[in-house]
Amino acid sequence: MVIKMTFLSFVINTGIFFLLLNSSYFSKKRVDPDYPDKPFNKLVLFPLALGVVFTLIVDSFRGVMIYQLILFIIVMLLLYCIFYIFQKNN
Repeated sequence: MVIKMTFLSFVINTGIFFLLLNSSYFSKKRVDPDYPDKPFNKLVLFPLALGVVFTLIVDSFRGVMIYQLILFIIVMLLLYCIFYIFQKNN
C-alpha cells in the first residue's frame, strides 16, 4: 500500500511540475509551429527530477512525522506510568 501511494504521489508531483514548467512552451508552440523546440532535458528530465526529489522529501517528512508520533506515544506512556501508576503505590 505504501509503495502504491508513493508511486501515485510521484506521478502527481511529476505531472504538476511538467505542466507548470512546460505550459507556456506548449501554448507558444501551438500558436506558432515554428517556435524553436525545447531540449529534451529541459522538457522532460528537469520536471522528472523535480518530481523525484519532491516525492522523496515529502515521504521522508511523512516518515519523520510517524517516528515523532511513535516517540510521543512512548514518552506519554512513560509519563503516565510515572505520575499515575507509580504514585498510587506511595
